[in-house]
Amino acid sequence: MKKVLYVCLTVGALFAAVQKPAAIEGKWEGEMNGLKAVTITVHESKGQMEGSVIFYVTRDDGQGMRVVGQDERKMLETQWDGKTLRFAVGAPDFDPDTPGVRFTMTITGDKKAELKRLGKDELTLALARVE
Repeated sequence: MKKVLYVCLTVGALFAAVQKPAAIEGKWEGEMNGLKAVTITVHESKGQMEGSVIFYVTRDDGQGMRVVGQDERKMLETQWDGKTLRFAVGAPDFDPDTPGVRFTMTITGDKKAELKRLGKDELTLALARVE
């Protein structure tokens, strides 16, 4: 009887672990200077994290800063370790499937994360889960 109970609990725990989405999955947004700067969408497909990043273009049109456009890129070379997602996005002047700029996205709390652009122009931005 103990053996049957143990098997049932083990199978139930494994099923729950498989069904639970990763903490990074969802839609995330970050702001800069009071304007939306980035939207990141992350989901798991076949055991690999995938997603897209929308960068918002801002300009001062004489009446203050405002969003004037956006540029969407798919995530490339994703690596998820349970806390930090590492990925690249295609460089705009090259093949969009060739990695250009590299980022890390680290879970920092409930519905909170930090996006860091790596390289010589390193930048860090707070993110909030919106979906």
